[in-house]
Formats: sequence, C-alpha cells, structure tokens
Amino acid sequence: MRARFERRFGPVLEAAREGERRCLRCERWGGDPVLMVVDAALDSIGLSYFNIVVPRVRRFYEVYVRDGRIRSFEDLAGYRPDDRGLLEILNNRRAWGTAIQVADTLERMRRERGLRSDLDALCNWAHNTSYLEWRNDPVGQIKGVGLITFQYLRMQAGVDTSMPDKIIKRVVEREFGVRAPDDLSFIREMEELSRRIGYSQILICWAIWLRESDMGRGEWEIV
Repeated sequence: MRARFERRFGPVLEAAREGERRCLRCERWGGDPVLMVVDAALDSIGLSYFNIVVPRVRRFYEVYVRDGRIRSFEDLAGYRPDDRGLLEILNNRRAWGTAIQVADTLERMRRERGLRSDLDALCNWAHNTSYLEWRNDPVGQIKGVGLITFQYLRMQAGVDTSMPDKIIKRVVEREFGVRAPDDLSFIREMEELSRRIGYSQILICWAIWLRESDMGRGEWEIV
C-alpha cells in the first residue's frame, strides 16, 4: 500500500513533507499562532483554501500583524467581527467571530495554565484534547468550530491527526477503499491507514490537498 501511495502522490510528496514538517514543528505561517487561528477560521466557511483563504491570511498579516496592530491572541480578541478592516479582507462576520473567540479562549487558557506564549497555549491545548470529546472542548464549543476546523487547528499545532473534510474522504475512499459511517470513525480509519502505509496522517492529508488543488509546491504560506 505504501508503494501505491507513492506512485499516486509522488509529484507532490516533497511539498507534502514540507507541510508535515511545518505542522509537526508548529511552524505554519512562520510559527505565528495568530495566523494559524485566522487560517483555520477563514477555512471553516468552506472557501477554496489555496485560492481564497491563503491570500486573505497573507493580507491579514500585511494589514494587522506586520505593522504591530495584532501581535497576540489578546490583541485579536479585542476586535469585533464587524471591524471594517477585517471585513475588507474577507466580508464574513462569522469567520472573524470564530477567529476572535478562539483567540480569546486560548488566551484565557494561557493565563489559567501559566503558559509563557500564545504558541505554547495553542500547542498545549491541541495535545491535551481529543477529537472524541471535541463537542465538550472549550474550543469545540465555539460557534463556527466544527470537527473539521477543530482537527485542522490541532494539526497546525503539531498533532499527527487528520480532518474529515470532503476532499480527504473522497480521495481515500477512491484510492484506498476507506469508508466510515461517520466522521469520528473516519478519523480512526485514517489512523489505521497511516500505520499501514508508513506515513503520518498529516502528510497524507497534505499530499491529497496538494494533488487535488494542482499546487504541488510549498510557497503558498510564506509571509
């Protein structure tokens, strides 16, 4: 099965390994946890990731992060979803509301757990929660955070897991015959698939996203 995977995804494996490396080292978006949260929140409304989400995260960086207006979860939590500048980047209050609430929740966790940085808070949360209990998790209870967003944020924070989005589910069923009655079962099936082919779940997901999007290169998240 490993050989089949490598044949099917060979052209994008190098870029997928880079995506895997960045996730496992918590280095997505240059290791900026605010951008990771914004990325996950904008992705939560079902937009084309490489064509719409990535350019808007870059724009957020240029407008708010690079000039120092937003440097932390605490800063982001102080904004409103109807902020004119945010809506000029992406006209969707729900997405910005999700980003703001996640930032506020993780900032409270940082203070309560005595963690040094926002990145520590994000990674601590990600490694100490479970997709099986996502509905009872403080982040999972935020409006706009479904299981897919919950899992994607954990992946960005260094957890080797997978997200049951429609692209991943379609491709692993077509290529490897993986079927599951629900999303939680699908994640368990992905854990088994990862063991069988000898690649991380994160790498499998990146390989599928890159091939299905015809990207195949890793320049998409540089800021």
